[in-house]
Amino acid sequence: MNIKKRLYEDFFRPAQYVRYDSVLSAAKEAGYEFHTVHSFEKATGGGKILILRRDVDTKDMKCMRALLALEKKYGARSSCYFRWNTMDVKVMEEIAETGGEASYHYEEIATYCYKHRIRSKEEMMKHIEEIRDLFIEQFAKFKKETGQPCLTIASHGDYVNSKFHYQNKELMDERVRQACGIEREAYDPEHMKRITCRIADQVERENFAPKAIAAIERGEPVIELLTHPRQWNSPAWINLKEEINRVCKGLYMRL
Repeated sequence: MNIKKRLYEDFFRPAQYVRYDSVLSAAKEAGYEFHTVHSFEKATGGGKILILRRDVDTKDMKCMRALLALEKKYGARSSCYFRWNTMDVKVMEEIAETGGEASYHYEEIATYCYKHRIRSKEEMMKHIEEIRDLFIEQFAKFKKETGQPCLTIASHGDYVNSKFHYQNKELMDERVRQACGIEREAYDPEHMKRITCRIADQVERENFAPKAIAAIERGEPVIELLTHPRQWNSPAWINLKEEINRVCKGLYMRL
């Protein structure tokens, strides 16, 4: 992305809520059932399904509440996954109260690597079981502090993961799942193979709403929409802190 476009999207782009409203309205009109990642696991009917997933990468609770208000307007519910630095217990409770699920957007590989300044995949793999133990510990703490059941989770992609070409979801072996009572990781093949159309806002950006509405109009059986608060609002101070943090991580790790 060029610098001019990045500056516009981070600091000057107006809120895009009307576009999200148009997607939910189209889905409601077309008779789609709204599901979370967890409720989709239990769905057995033959109706058309729209799964709403949100990765809360930045702590923009104003945007979160705006998106949640639109979902409530159409009787929709969503799965919202929070990092430690975006966790907001009150907002998570509001999500659960409306039938959604609020859970963990985990990044223990990056957390461990930053702490120990591990700068290669080979070195990281030597500590993979320690990182899994760290996840088990952090997950239990996250559940206790938020009061949420956290039956599904979603991997966060950090700078370290992109450099090592190794995703956090690889931590989810059977030992970890059983220890934590995790029923589904949002990137599990068993989940992904059931989806007939998946659209992510950080990939599509300006085309997200048109593509989602087109999928709805052609009657895709199972649609999953992945959203991020950063793609729907541009809080300058929050985004500036994120950019500074990203640059500092790169300098610190020298990757």
